[in-house]
Amino acid sequence: MTSQTYNSTHGVEAIISKVDQLAVLPHVVYKVLEISATCDAPIVEIERVITVDPGFSSKVLVVANSAAFGLPKKVVSVREAVAFLGFNSVRNIALTVGVFDFFVGKTDKESLRRREWWRHSVDTAVCAKWLAMETRRLRPDDAYTCGLLHLIGKTLLDRFGGHDYAEVASVKERAEVDDVEAERKVYGCDHTDVAVAITCKWGLPATLAAGLGYLTEPPDGEEYGVLRACTAVSAFVARTAKGTAPESETVPFWAMEQMMLHPDKMSSIVERGAQAIAESQLQF
Repeated sequence: MTSQTYNSTHGVEAIISKVDQLAVLPHVVYKVLEISATCDAPIVEIERVITVDPGFSSKVLVVANSAAFGLPKKVVSVREAVAFLGFNSVRNIALTVGVFDFFVGKTDKESLRRREWWRHSVDTAVCAKWLAMETRRLRPDDAYTCGLLHLIGKTLLDRFGGHDYAEVASVKERAEVDDVEAERKVYGCDHTDVAVAITCKWGLPATLAAGLGYLTEPPDGEEYGVLRACTAVSAFVARTAKGTAPESETVPFWAMEQMMLHPDKMSSIVERGAQAIAESQLQF
């Protein structure tokens, strides 16, 4: 799936086996993805799937009523939320709610770093959706979902990898390597390896698995290379917009080329991506 030459199989398999036992996506998330893959899916279908789970429904409504959406009145049912926000917005809210619990930590330190990953994941998802709409190179919903999941491998490494993720920072400083190389030294794999593997294990669409390998250029002719490129550019834009990008980080030019974006337009893309993020501040 990716172009890495190191052997990550053992590390990934050890982590995925633990995830199998202890963590699964809510059933409603699977159904939302399945329904939304059909262009002519009736709105009533997504309403029915979400309302089967009262706890999940309430979380969806809390987010739908947040200031981020500026609804003219408070909504009290999923049907009203769909009516006011539309199918795609409610779909993305449901996915966001369903993934959030994976980023909850048991300690203050875990919570801090995982919430940082979560905030960046949501920002990247929003930026990816905007970029997909802007370029018309891929489906905005696919772009949003991939952006939302692109760091799920980090929290799974932290939860199931057998090492505190804080060790990655120590290795990074001592060995003078980047985050990804430090992850490989600590866990035997990196967060993209885990993300790709878990989406395949969960039976999620192949488009997501392809897009989650966003750190490396896809092989020539890969069917979903543009989704991988969108995730890469959006993650860069989200970090740059928030001022969290390392000074040494540069825009992935292969991804810009895949998205048919000119590098000279990068400052404008970052500015407009930051605006999209600011206008879509989801609160959790």
